[in-house]
Formats: sequence, structure tokens, C-alpha cells
Amino acid sequence: MRKKTLIITMIAVLMLFFIPASQTKAGNDTVTSRDVKAETKEMINTLQQYTIDQRDQAMKEAKQAMDNIDARIDELESRVDNNWDKMTQAAREEARANLKALRQQRNELSEWYGSFKNSSEDAWEQMKNGFSDAYQALSDSWEKAKSEYDAEKK
Repeated sequence: MRKKTLIITMIAVLMLFFIPASQTKAGNDTVTSRDVKAETKEMINTLQQYTIDQRDQAMKEAKQAMDNIDARIDELESRVDNNWDKMTQAAREEARANLKALRQQRNELSEWYGSFKNSSEDAWEQMKNGFSDAYQALSDSWEKAKSEYDAEKK
């Protein structure tokens, strides 16, 4: 349960910072909630089809998802650095604290990945279900964060 909460928290915080930046991108580069829903559904369906014998492919998918998270964290950190002079002191402190928390949570996610990679046949179904639940929660968090952001823009 702690790992699931950790993943959800990490993604929710990341999305809260990522959404405003994504809204400033031109046209087709903007990630929409529809995109996230489709990706979430596809990832869950794909993962649920993996058997213990297909663990390597599942791990490849999980590794790619982690690499994408790393890229988004790096992009966010770069955006913060580029806008540092325009930020208030409070915004700077909050941004740095959030980035630090994201990096820490990413490290803990890496530990979860190691456990996932080494799970036994008996634990495989439980691990897949837990990951699928966390991924679905990510989609729900994205929807909530986007709705809140859109409401604040009005």
C-alpha cells in the first residue's frame, strides 16, 4: 500500500507542475487528459496480459515508464532553473522542495522496480494488479489536477 501511495503522490506532484507548462506548448505538443486516459488504458491492458514468462517485456515497459518520469522531472527542473529570476522567494522554495521530493520518491520507485523485477511466480499477479491500480490512480490524479488547473485559469 505504501508503494502505491508513493507512486500516486509522485505522479500527482509531477503533474501539478507539468500541466501549466504543457498548456504553454504549441498545438499538438500539449498532453491532454484524453491522451493520458488512452495511455493508461493501453498500459494497464498490456501489463495485465503479461505472464511470468513475459516478465522481461513487462520490466522493459516499466523501465520505459520510469525513464519518461525521469525526463519529465529533468524538464521540470530545467524550467524552474530558467524561470528562477522571475519566481518569488516562496515559489522558489516550494519548487525546490517539490523537486527534492520527486527525486526522493523516484529513488523509492526504483526500489519498487527492483522488487517487481525479482518477484516470484506467486507474487507476479499481485505485482501486476498493484501496478495497474497505481497506474489507474495516476490517470485519475491527472484528471483531478487538470480540472483544478483549468478552474484556476478562469
